[in-house]
Amino acid sequence: MSQVTVSNSELASLIKVINSNTLLNRQLQAICGTFGLSRGGVKAELRNRLVNLAMDAYNKQDAPLFRELRQRVEETAGLRPTQTASSTIRQSGYREPQTMHQYQQPFHSPYMSRPAQSTGSYPPPELSFHRSPFYEIKSLIGGVKHCPVMSQHRNSVTVPLKIADHPELRQHLDDKKYRVMVFCAGDNHGVQDISFPHQSEIKKPGSTRPVDISDHLRLLPNYINNVELIYALTTKVYYLAIYLCKSVRTEDLVARIRTGQKISKSTTLREMAEKSKDTEIETTSQVMSLKCPLSYMRLDLPVRGLGCSHMQCFDATSYLQLQEQGPQWICPICSRSVTFDQLAVDEYVLDILSRTPRDLEQVTLEPDGQWRIPGTEGSTPRKGVSASFDIIEDLEISIPNGARTMKNSATPNRSIAPSIGTPSMVDSRESTAPRPSGGTSTKRPAPAVIDLTLSSDDEDAAPPPQKRQQLSFGGFGDYRSNGHY
Repeated sequence: MSQVTVSNSELASLIKVINSNTLLNRQLQAICGTFGLSRGGVKAELRNRLVNLAMDAYNKQDAPLFRELRQRVEETAGLRPTQTASSTIRQSGYREPQTMHQYQQPFHSPYMSRPAQSTGSYPPPELSFHRSPFYEIKSLIGGVKHCPVMSQHRNSVTVPLKIADHPELRQHLDDKKYRVMVFCAGDNHGVQDISFPHQSEIKKPGSTRPVDISDHLRLLPNYINNVELIYALTTKVYYLAIYLCKSVRTEDLVARIRTGQKISKSTTLREMAEKSKDTEIETTSQVMSLKCPLSYMRLDLPVRGLGCSHMQCFDATSYLQLQEQGPQWICPICSRSVTFDQLAVDEYVLDILSRTPRDLEQVTLEPDGQWRIPGTEGSTPRKGVSASFDIIEDLEISIPNGARTMKNSATPNRSIAPSIGTPSMVDSRESTAPRPSGGTSTKRPAPAVIDLTLSSDDEDAAPPPQKRQQLSFGGFGDYRSNGHY
């Protein structure tokens, strides 16, 4: 018994009826609902869903499904006598949930002659993406969907997922490292970048990375998850696919970098020495920041690309987190392409980080490869920890009459300023207050100068503090020694 096939003329006739003005919007919605398609959208979107269903049935040569769809459309359009849906389904053997997931064949033009193929003999769709260190594609789920051009209207493409039809989905239930991700490409030939339509919706905005929908799925035995992509204003065809992927944490990638490629300290020193010997280039000392240019935090694992010629490094964790959000793989310093496989740990910078305090932000590199901490210009470049202090050169402190000049050392961490009180009230009555008994001149005494070049061990003991002057204010009386006034 020969197998029943669907011809090109039958497909063209059905598409003509679907796109005719005979079917109203509510009738198209009813037909879409019968076959488990979305009932939302304008008439053009409803027509596109039915046309895609007809093309899928044609590509798969699913004659029972095609006959059922054609009969339903012709009955609704009044082209044949009405027949109950339940009896038709029993005659054709069509079961809605079990067949929706089988429309996996990519779109081929129905108006091109092609040999009929038996069910199950179709090769897998040729759709390949660039590798990413953050996930590993394991298997395709639900087939590749064709997203036709929509230059003026919106359109939607639905991929039904059912755990009974895709047993590989159980891996996500057993291990959360396995994620269900939505991919989209602008072509189906060669290795593709992830590219969603500019205006698209999958509960998340379009981006240059796959959309993780694992947490939005209900993986129950008989439950059908309809993953719907809504897009608009496209000028080219897109291809939608859902894959089961094994995700990789950023921490694991950093650990791989830490034990992976290295730029040795000797290599860096040799490169710096070669640059210093170049007569055409005048080499001087340079300041290198110990902060990551991406996160502005201190470097933890300094890395740079194998092709980078600069000394400045960036932090491995910060770089990977940025690429996970939006993969560009460009060096933040020289804008060269730096993929995951080209990242290497700079052991020269790592050695500097291990021998300097964590609050130090930068070091000065000499042309010969030695380094020092800024502020220690007069000392020999160090290979270990050093500290920098600012020396106070000129310090002038005013001291009341009768006190002698104090001298102190220039030791940075030692307190040298005497206790100087601040008046709590200054007004015109200050001129009426009694003057110290030491003098009657109204001129301000000359400030005393503290010599910071001598040691505090050579000076005499400090004199006792002067007694506070007794002040009198009009209307308040005088303070007496017995505490009464």
